[in-house]
Amino acid sequence: MSMFSQPSGGGGFFKPAEHDGHLVLITNCHKIEDRYDQFKGRDVPAATVDVVDLDGDQALREGVLMTHGGLVNRLSVGAHMVLGRIGKAPTASGFEAWVLGPFTEGADDVRAEQWVTNHQKPAPAPAPAPQAPAASAPAMADPNDPAVQALLKSLQQ
Repeated sequence: MSMFSQPSGGGGFFKPAEHDGHLVLITNCHKIEDRYDQFKGRDVPAATVDVVDLDGDQALREGVLMTHGGLVNRLSVGAHMVLGRIGKAPTASGFEAWVLGPFTEGADDVRAEQWVTNHQKPAPAPAPAPQAPAASAPAMADPNDPAVQALLKSLQQ
C-alpha cells in the first residue's frame, strides 16, 4: 500500500434534502462566516466542513459548505467528530427547517467509530535513526587546540 493518499473531491454545497434521515459525521469544522444568500436576500451563517454521510456512500467530502442555520448553529469553529442525524424541525413561523439532530447512543456512535477506524490515514513511517560515524574514520583535529598549534609550529621550523 502506498504512503500517499489520493486527492479527494472537495468543495460543493451540502444539500440536506439529499441526506434526510441520514447519520452524518462532521470530522472537522474549518470556519463559520456570514455569507450573502441571494434567495433569502440577506447574510446567513455558513460553515465550511469535512463531512461523511454514514448512511450514504461513506466518502469523506472536504471543504463542503453548509448554509442551513439548523445545521450551522450546532457547530463551532475547530469542532471535530460531530455526529448527528439530518432531519427537520418546526420553526416559530410554522415552517420546517433542516437541523442536525442527536444520534442514537450505543448504535450510531459505534458505526461512526468503525468508520473512523477503517478510514484512519496510516501514520508516516518513522525516519531512520541517525547512524554513528564509522569507527575507522579518523577524528578531525581542532586547529585552535594549543597542542595542534605547537605541532604545526614545530613542523614549520
